[in-house]
Amino acid sequence: MSSSLSAGSFQTLTFHPDNTVVIQDKIYGEHIISEPVLAELLRCPALLRLAGIGLHGQTDLLGITQTVTRLEHSIGASLLVRKVGASVGEQVAGLLHDISHTVLSHDVDGALSKPGESYHEVQKSRYIMTTELPQILTKHGFVDLKPFDEELYPLVESPAPHLCADRLDYSLRGAVAFGKLAIEDARRVYDSVTAFPDASSPHRLLVLQDIDLALAYSRAYGECDRDVWCNPAHAVMSRKIGQLIGNLVQRGLLKEEVLWSLSDREFWELLKSKVDAKGLETIKHIEAGPHAEDSHRLPRGTKIRTIDPDMLLPGAEQPSPLSSVRPEWAKERQEFVQARQALFAVSLFIPSIPQHSTMSEALTNTDLQGALPLIARGKVRDLYDVDEKTLLFVATDRISAYDVIMENGIPEKGILLTLCTKTWFKILSDAIPSLRTHFLTLDLPPQIPESLRPVLQNRSMQVRKLKILPIEAIVRGYITGSAWNEYKKSGTVHGIKVAEGLRESEAFPDGPIYTPSTKAEQGEHDENIHPDQAVAIVGEPYASQIASLAIQLYKVAHEYALTRGVIIADTKFEFGLDPETNEVVLADEVLTPDSSRFWPKDSYEIGRGQQSFDKQFLRDWLTSEGLKGKPGVRMTDDIAQKTSAKYREAWERITGGN
Repeated sequence: MSSSLSAGSFQTLTFHPDNTVVIQDKIYGEHIISEPVLAELLRCPALLRLAGIGLHGQTDLLGITQTVTRLEHSIGASLLVRKVGASVGEQVAGLLHDISHTVLSHDVDGALSKPGESYHEVQKSRYIMTTELPQILTKHGFVDLKPFDEELYPLVESPAPHLCADRLDYSLRGAVAFGKLAIEDARRVYDSVTAFPDASSPHRLLVLQDIDLALAYSRAYGECDRDVWCNPAHAVMSRKIGQLIGNLVQRGLLKEEVLWSLSDREFWELLKSKVDAKGLETIKHIEAGPHAEDSHRLPRGTKIRTIDPDMLLPGAEQPSPLSSVRPEWAKERQEFVQARQALFAVSLFIPSIPQHSTMSEALTNTDLQGALPLIARGKVRDLYDVDEKTLLFVATDRISAYDVIMENGIPEKGILLTLCTKTWFKILSDAIPSLRTHFLTLDLPPQIPESLRPVLQNRSMQVRKLKILPIEAIVRGYITGSAWNEYKKSGTVHGIKVAEGLRESEAFPDGPIYTPSTKAEQGEHDENIHPDQAVAIVGEPYASQIASLAIQLYKVAHEYALTRGVIIADTKFEFGLDPETNEVVLADEVLTPDSSRFWPKDSYEIGRGQQSFDKQFLRDWLTSEGLKGKPGVRMTDDIAQKTSAKYREAWERITGGN
């Protein structure tokens, strides 16, 4: 006998005796699920409990917003990747991506998360092991349990402002529920979505194909953020209830286990029974609804959400962001963010990275007060000894150009470089499973005193000690910079004969080329060399391994960056040897604005120099002012600010600001 369950406002499940499950979704239509692992998961209590949890926390519970449940959203994310042809594993990842969310969703996250963390993500592994989910996945062949890590599945999770199933589903349901988008248009968005280049590519992503529809959807997304997700009064309510929950947990009056065993409504009643008279008064104040006096300021750190979906237009070889094909959206999006930021008590540019108020607050030097011995200071990084196998790299805000360090720095530059490097290490390692990197963790060593941790967090990484090979492994995909200057004179690049008739900024017709340089001491100049000279410096087989791996890394990064609207014209890698195995290991920073030349894809034009998201802006200023290569130069505040903006734009484009 069949039975039915309401998964939420938009969705009903029907369970049949033959073990199939029929999903009736008001936006996505009817879907018959017959794959054994999906059908069994859809019957699993650990998943079905999400029917009692709203996406929007207390505002759903109190009827301020129309409830969209975590269950219908999870199923919706799975249906979206199913629609574009994703593997069963990716469909499972979509179904389970919210599995560890607690009651009241992000209200609890806000109460119990440590800085830079999300409580439900931190607790995910522990919670999963209390359920039957691992046994179900193992039973159906997923013995590695990879579907629990949705970040391995780019159709399910990708950084903002790009599309992914998680972001697309919650926003479509929200936009319809909040009256921002007609349900017919939501259905058209669903019909328009596809995977590029296909659903199995390592760098697959969701794209839309209807520009006008994408613009309407993107505007609706912003309205949802303004009126619901980032509504100041709602944010204040969330903070107040979060403070009550956090206080009860800290005092031992509320066991964390109940956060996964109750529905929102059950938990709300429990909460009212646990708080004191003052807490009960706060709850009654919240139950009365949003208050006008709370609608003028956003609490510091509130996430501002915007979207810039990738468009796949007829005849195009690569997708392009909506903002590049409809420039008015770029302007609207920028104005929207600025308007939202104006509501912060302290202005922010990117929520993840706190802003300094003046350019004088750059961290240009570090002092660990004897906690760890200083080994060296580079152009940007200070190196400290952690133990016999580990170093601490601290990225300062120093900036160099033409091998000379400027007197002043770029605030938060070190954080941007570190987070960008971490992102690239993951992208490259996912694409090249055999790749070894020196990266260990962003966590600070226990020797670091608490007083220094806020300054060092997210600009420091612990890495393996290596024997660094004394060459810079430069890979060039396009002819520009010093390569263009040499080519105009001799038709060569680093002494390598290349095709005739190339124009400035043109891609090398036979693919990227490996053009190493020497690795000079600080204050000295790197020297461009022919690959044969690199063999003489590091010897075989290391020289060949470095050349081959550098080209492979560049190709992976170049392909990925194109999907983000960025061309990587050239970049440099550094490698070292594992002292125990003699294996070649990728080291230092990777694919940052310091080590790479990033161009915006939408304005790329052969035959001229390109705009760039790197320190080329600073180089051009030094050259125009006759300061190229001169020591003791202090950037003007205007140049420092504009250089900072270039770094931030590169970081946000590549990582989505996450």
